[in-house]
Amino acid sequence: MKASLRQTLLLAFLFSLPSGLLMGQQYNRIRADFSVKVKTASGGQALTMGQVFYDKNLRQIIYYVTFPEREIWLTADTMVYQIRNDKLVTKTATFAMAEFTVFHLALNSRMQDYGLRNTRYTASDVSKENDLVITTWSPPEKARQSLGNILVSVKNKQLFGVIFQNPAGVVIRKQFFEEYLVSSGLSFPGKIVEINTIEGRDSYQVTSYKNIVVDEMENDNKYFYNISGLHF
Repeated sequence: MKASLRQTLLLAFLFSLPSGLLMGQQYNRIRADFSVKVKTASGGQALTMGQVFYDKNLRQIIYYVTFPEREIWLTADTMVYQIRNDKLVTKTATFAMAEFTVFHLALNSRMQDYGLRNTRYTASDVSKENDLVITTWSPPEKARQSLGNILVSVKNKQLFGVIFQNPAGVVIRKQFFEEYLVSSGLSFPGKIVEINTIEGRDSYQVTSYKNIVVDEMENDNKYFYNISGLHF
């Protein structure tokens, strides 16, 4: 669901923090094979496969897609680039902060609180439900007309679920983190299920990761893409 300009600015303000506040910086790079299965609210389905590369110091998330056709999806700052045969296909503005992707959070050992501890959100409630510890994170009072709470659940000391609410408390998005894998001591979810609710209708996205490699010394050219020379 697209955020309004006001929501985007608020989120940017709430999540903008000096990188030095991120803790446990033991790892720098991660790559993995990925697949994304999407089922829209109208019943449409799609499958995408390839490899993803991320270096937390370069802040570019680069998907090298091999199916259904070869292309590159690159997220840098707040732009998403679709590149095919070294030419720019689309360039789209988005609210996408590298610091709050699963790659950056895992590399900085911030998965358990979804990175929210070092933002302007505050933990307003903690509860326990069976084997889940659920923390409710609330935006500052001045932002509550535009932003709702975020509920983060932890199971066995691993991030299990994240639920996003609108200001009225209605659930608009869910994420579930499953099938954790360990590579070079780094724990990373092998499966992420995302459910987006728009006007009462759900769309689903299931992202799977395998063959995870942490802090490899090779493939430097895969972790950074020079976008200065891109053109349509």
